[in-house]
Amino acid sequence: MQTRRARRARMHRRRLQAVLAAGIVLGAGTAVTLAAWTDTENATGGFGSSVFGTESQSQGSPTYASQTTAPGATLTFNATAMSPGTSFYAWLNVRTTPASTVGGTVSLTSIAPSGGLASALQYRAVRMPGATPSSTCNAAAFTGTPVFVAGAAASYLPVSQVPATPVASPIGAAGAELGFCFEVRIAPGSADSFQGQTGSVTWTLTATSAG
Repeated sequence: MQTRRARRARMHRRRLQAVLAAGIVLGAGTAVTLAAWTDTENATGGFGSSVFGTESQSQGSPTYASQTTAPGATLTFNATAMSPGTSFYAWLNVRTTPASTVGGTVSLTSIAPSGGLASALQYRAVRMPGATPSSTCNAAAFTGTPVFVAGAAASYLPVSQVPATPVASPIGAAGAELGFCFEVRIAPGSADSFQGQTGSVTWTLTATSAG
């Protein structure tokens, strides 16, 4: 019969064998992890920015040029002897520069009047079917169903205001053109005190690229 001391010794050996076996399994697993193969994949994308710029011309500034600061292009209204209710007209062409790689939109965004006559002046503006000279800026440009960018068929705006919601006129890339026609008059019924007065108005059109 086994003694208590012998049984304890045998149990101790079994526990030691179990621990060693676990160590061997753990060691084998670690060895597999360290021996694993690895590989990588790389991908590279190239990027470039677009080009967007505009220029304008008018009768008084016939060569296309960038007009980023006031007074900008000269609108020729020939309106030096105005009377209430009589309208005068001037055209403005806007184009994207030949180097432009994207199109966009052009909107009338601000207006700056000055002079004693300014508070009596009213205006409307339409986008013509084409740029001048293919389209003519005169009273006929405001008849039918033109695209009004300021005012409407039966209403004018004071020259201190632009539309609350600007009308965005689409323009293409690389030299695409838009033609605008402006109509200005002294408001009918204006006081006699405006006689002999002068004034000027600067319109700002903002061009925004499509993307």
